[in-house]
Amino acid sequence: MSEFTPISTQEEFDKAIKSRLAQKDRELAEKYKDYLSPEDAKSMKDDFEKQLQDANKQLTDSQEKISSYDATVAELTKRAETAETSLLKSKVAYEKKLPLELASRLIGSTEEELKADAESLSGIIKPQGAGAPPLYLGSQRTQGGDSIQSAMSQLVEGINAQLSS
Repeated sequence: MSEFTPISTQEEFDKAIKSRLAQKDRELAEKYKDYLSPEDAKSMKDDFEKQLQDANKQLTDSQEKISSYDATVAELTKRAETAETSLLKSKVAYEKKLPLELASRLIGSTEEELKADAESLSGIIKPQGAGAPPLYLGSQRTQGGDSIQSAMSQLVEGINAQLSS
């Protein structure tokens, strides 16, 4: 065995301390070699925060797309319902022999309600026969005394008088 020599200078003391600290560092490094270093933990934390921000952005983008799709679906559904109602009104007006111009005036949400309204309208409005001219209720008098114009006016008034009686 070697004999103990006391440390007599500061340099010898510093050398012994450095040797002991290096040995302790090696022991700690071996003991904690599978553990994360603080730098690695911070790096992982930063990566996870970035991934979380990206996921939140994707979620927000997806929610915006879904809301725009919902709005589009609602608009298209409304347009389809309007078209179906218009088609149903035209069908009922045709079946009840009403002028198609009155189809939009029919009131109701079901076919039965529309048919009932069409029947009440058909009692008020006389259907025009095929080829019957529309009634002319006004008079056309010219101030210039145009003979063709006045002759046409008299002809129309005569036809209206015959149709009215």
